[in-house]
Amino acid sequence: MNSQFDTDSIDIDSNRAHPFRSNIEQFPAALNEKNWEWTYLVRKCRNLELEESYDLYMRRLRIGYLSIFIFIELLVSFTHALLLFTSSDLTYAYIDMGAYVATGLLMWLILSINFRNELISKHNWIVYASSWLAVSVMVLMDIGLNIYHATSNNDILNPIYDAYTLYAIYMFMPIPYILQPFILGMAVTICYIINYSFVITFKEDNTIQMHSILNEAIYLVCVNCLGIFFRLMRDIALRTTFLDRRQYVEENLLLRYARDQERSLLLSILPAQIADRLQEDVRNRIERSKQQHQQRPGLRQSTNNNSQALKRWRQPDHGTLFIEPHKDVTVLYADVVNYTHLTTTLDVKKLVEALHDLFVRFDIASEEYNVMRIKFLGDCYYCVAGLASPNEDHAKCCVDLGLRMIKDIRDVREKRHLNIDMRIGVHSGDVLSGVIGAAKWQFDIWSKDVDIANRLEATGATGRVHVSQQTLRLLDGEYFFEDGTEKAREDPVLQKHDIRTFLIKSLRAPMHDPRRVQRERQAKKLSEASKSNFMYNSTLQQYNQVRNQAKLEMCRELDKMPIGRIQITKVCRRSTNPTQDEIEEETFRRNISSFCLLFRIRNWELQYIKEPDVMFKYSIALAWFVYMCLLTIQLLSKDAKYHYWIIDGITICLLSSLLIISWYKKLWIMYASETEQSRPQAKLSRFLYWMSDCMQGNIVLRIVVYFLIIASYVAVAAMQVMDCGARDDVMEEDDGLIKPVPYTFEERVNCFHPWILTNCMTLVIGTSFLFTRIPFIIKTSVAVVITVTYAILVIVEFDYIYASSPSTNVNLNAEYSHILLIFITLGIFHLMERQTEFIAKVDYNWKRQLLQKQDDALITNGTIKVLLVNILPSHVADFYLSSQLQNELYYEEYDNVAVMFASIKNFDTDKIGLRVLNEIICDFDDVVCDSPWKYDLLLNTFPLQLNKYSHSLRVEKIKVANWTYMAACGLDATRSKQVNAPQVKFRNVSLMPNGRRSQYRTSGSEQVQRVPYGNGSTIALDLERGQYEGNVISSTPRISKEDIASEQSNDEVIKVMANFALDLMRAMRRFNAENMQSEYEGSTDYGMLRIGISHGRAMAGVVGISKPHYDIWGNPVNMASRMDSTGIPGKIQVTENTALKLRNFNIQCNYRGMTFVKGRGNIPTYVLGTDDEYERFLPNHQAEGVPKPT
Repeated sequence: MNSQFDTDSIDIDSNRAHPFRSNIEQFPAALNEKNWEWTYLVRKCRNLELEESYDLYMRRLRIGYLSIFIFIELLVSFTHALLLFTSSDLTYAYIDMGAYVATGLLMWLILSINFRNELISKHNWIVYASSWLAVSVMVLMDIGLNIYHATSNNDILNPIYDAYTLYAIYMFMPIPYILQPFILGMAVTICYIINYSFVITFKEDNTIQMHSILNEAIYLVCVNCLGIFFRLMRDIALRTTFLDRRQYVEENLLLRYARDQERSLLLSILPAQIADRLQEDVRNRIERSKQQHQQRPGLRQSTNNNSQALKRWRQPDHGTLFIEPHKDVTVLYADVVNYTHLTTTLDVKKLVEALHDLFVRFDIASEEYNVMRIKFLGDCYYCVAGLASPNEDHAKCCVDLGLRMIKDIRDVREKRHLNIDMRIGVHSGDVLSGVIGAAKWQFDIWSKDVDIANRLEATGATGRVHVSQQTLRLLDGEYFFEDGTEKAREDPVLQKHDIRTFLIKSLRAPMHDPRRVQRERQAKKLSEASKSNFMYNSTLQQYNQVRNQAKLEMCRELDKMPIGRIQITKVCRRSTNPTQDEIEEETFRRNISSFCLLFRIRNWELQYIKEPDVMFKYSIALAWFVYMCLLTIQLLSKDAKYHYWIIDGITICLLSSLLIISWYKKLWIMYASETEQSRPQAKLSRFLYWMSDCMQGNIVLRIVVYFLIIASYVAVAAMQVMDCGARDDVMEEDDGLIKPVPYTFEERVNCFHPWILTNCMTLVIGTSFLFTRIPFIIKTSVAVVITVTYAILVIVEFDYIYASSPSTNVNLNAEYSHILLIFITLGIFHLMERQTEFIAKVDYNWKRQLLQKQDDALITNGTIKVLLVNILPSHVADFYLSSQLQNELYYEEYDNVAVMFASIKNFDTDKIGLRVLNEIICDFDDVVCDSPWKYDLLLNTFPLQLNKYSHSLRVEKIKVANWTYMAACGLDATRSKQVNAPQVKFRNVSLMPNGRRSQYRTSGSEQVQRVPYGNGSTIALDLERGQYEGNVISSTPRISKEDIASEQSNDEVIKVMANFALDLMRAMRRFNAENMQSEYEGSTDYGMLRIGISHGRAMAGVVGISKPHYDIWGNPVNMASRMDSTGIPGKIQVTENTALKLRNFNIQCNYRGMTFVKGRGNIPTYVLGTDDEYERFLPNHQAEGVPKPT
């Protein structure tokens, strides 16, 4: 197909085509900060009516986490019980073992009730009751054992499950929301502080007691903060994932809708065979263009006037002729009688309204009888039966349709009081069907049988159906008939093909005849199957359909939502017959490594870790708070020395600086900027803003900050064990050398508090996991290194200190208790981080799928755009995309439009072939595209030699009828007196806000895809995130009459059209010289172009109901057609008024004489003077002695 667009015209941004870029410069400068806040996400879920679905998903997720916790609890309980066998005396160990095992089993029984979904859905209080009861059992067991051993044999033990219980509350318990876990966590914290105070009073003085209690309180507050932060970050991540899935569902629905729309649009105009080939060709070219722009990302479109790219599509080895042969079809031609008289007596608006009313009735009737309308030709309506789908009753369908048309036009005549009637011709035979040309594709049919049907209509009788003998044979005697008209017997075309004609009088068979009933039922069934659904759905209905369908789809998508890498419930009940969703999930799991959770596709992993971390500032804020708590614990537990203050001062300044920088961008946007896109002006402020943006966007910088924070933590913890080897304040002389006095054993044992240090290290391990966009393997490695190093410190370096500290059980080595707590903390955070990382990877995978859907939607939208603008003019196509017509008349009124008809003389389709016609029409379309009379407002490509013309003038191809080419100039909504269109505006996009996803796309509205179309102009199609919005015509900026008067004369449309006609003459001459030198040597006008031009008041619009057809009506259309039909081959004939206007532009207009014009009688006509090569018009002063227009 010689479609009118080139590869350089489709401006697909390289970012858009390759959405995941490799460096931060490809991301927008300003991420939408508020769209990642927890309150915003909650509000967005509620606004989209997703909260109920999200609660169902969270219930599944909490059950998944709960199953992991039950596994962890049983593992920890049995491990701790087995560890007690290493005690030196097992007297009390059996009591503790029994308590641990019993607690584990009891908690399993209590929490297992949450797995009964039906019970929980009816009684939500069970979730809260079971969680409180389970936590109470854990706390009572831990504190109860301590109190029991303290009262029975004065053994002061340290509780081990305080932090473990708090982590269980915030991370694993199925309690929803934040408030209830916080209340439960505070209650547990108070219980443990009271218990710790009770223990401390037995072994320490008041000063140490207060410091120890305060240290324990600070530690437990930090644990609560870690738990709350984890819960909030998890909720933000999950809501983001949930909204991403919703967006994916919506994009999928919209893509399906767009494809259905594309298909319906095509099938409303073309039969399926042609539509499939044309659709595939357009899609392939758009995809090829996209690939070329990906390979040349630096390429930018600078001009649209280069026709070389277009001609690449027209090379014989690349082009395709979309023509299909069809046998055994019936063609119907219908003509409105007295139409010419109507055009001279009726107001243009009333004329178009009458035609629209009439043709809508015809469209409805043609669908009922399963007859395909081909096109309108002014007042002519022709169609074909048996072409789109085989139909053995095609002749009967056309005759029935013809009788129905006569009835419909008489109804319109009575309704509107018009003197009109119908003349119909029907003939059966073979045709060729398809689309030709490079722009404004129109489905048409060609063959001698089509010409015969046309002649049957022209020679028929008013209010009668005129059929050929071939058609009559197929009617099976179901109709009364009589001989045809005298004009038909004298018609040379009918005589040439030996056609005998008949007039249908009426039906012979009764209406209830079984054969007729069955035929009508089959026709109705075929008609309904081929209806264009999108033509009948309002945009509001589409909007509601998408929302309702998205809600239903999300209910089905809940089972696909990720739960985590570890799903114990699925392990327990593995299905032998997995569903499609389970197969897809398993396939995705295989694409991620089991241990490190890395994408097996290395490029995916690199792109994933380079994504920006909008939540990084919150992680730094928590890290700063935990650090200050660690510093406070250090100062309370050990006397500070001068080097402590130096290290502490450096780390405080470092972390505070990082905190300020990370939050600067958000705070500036909140309190200083007017808009989120504005930037600071002061140098320091601009630098801090840039650093803040880089910190959350650059993975390398984030990793550096992460290691600085961990190093600061380690430095604070290390200061507690510093100076435990020798004293530096007391010196002694040994063999003449002064050495520090070593600590005594008792002093060394009391050098630091082992449990305070262990608690601090658990906080360091927990914090190391809470940076969301730091690679999982790095966080795990850091935590493992810290754990192993501290274990070595416990067992090897300071074993005597840890051995003398309080244990968690009677006679159990205290070192084991410290190591057990460290490993429990590592295990909990590692498992939870695995779950979180897996969900993040699933979300990323869905984003890729979403972007693929958006890319597919871009291609589909581009295909629709190319198809539509090659059927309708550009501004009408924009309106049509944004608001489909629903039985409403869309029209534009113009004061001055120039119309041209150009006919190729003596070319016979049967002898020359459609490929020649296609090449000629494509050459004419090239002239439309390459014509300097066309201006591109978007690219500002104005030819210098023509800068005196208005840049709003453009030649618009209207239609091609056989060997006649019709075009018009001046059809522009900004020039129209009135545009009548339904005031409906619908943004056919995803219902999701685009701000939250902005970091995956280039920002701003500048990102557009430029889709070229038939006349060479370019429409800026807003495709931000693969979404488009048509421009409603009523909102098009209008140019006032004063502006028009200052910029151009209304008459310039005539000069533009005259120059365009001259270009067509030159193109036809060139084509004949290259291809037809030896054809018809005896004919002087063989292959010559005959052109007629007129101008005046006209109306343009879309008529019909199921097939959008743009046409123009009015006196200039009729007169231009008559100027062509009465013209001279090789000449441009114009009316007197047109000649008068052209002489004002110094164009020679030679008086031809009085010419008979149907409906007007004899009128003066003029022929434009040109040179022999059609290079230019002759100037007006050379027309001396020629009568001037009067």
